[in-house]
Amino acid sequence: MDSSLLEDLIESNRPFRVETASGRIFDIPHRDFVSFSRKKTALIVSYDENGEDHIAIVPLLTITSTIAKA
Repeated sequence: MDSSLLEDLIESNRPFRVETASGRIFDIPHRDFVSFSRKKTALIVSYDENGEDHIAIVPLLTITSTIAKA
């Protein structure tokens, strides 16, 4: 996945979804829940699961699709 597409999605501050090669799906409600690693080779995603906060480091090479939500 090219970082420029993700940068555009983050900049728009609209919700979007990231799907990885393993089938994992991350819903990003707005830009406060996602950032890039220092070299822009991975996304750092903050998410809630079962009422607990978690962080996932998602390499851009494993992202298979992004879907902007309306």
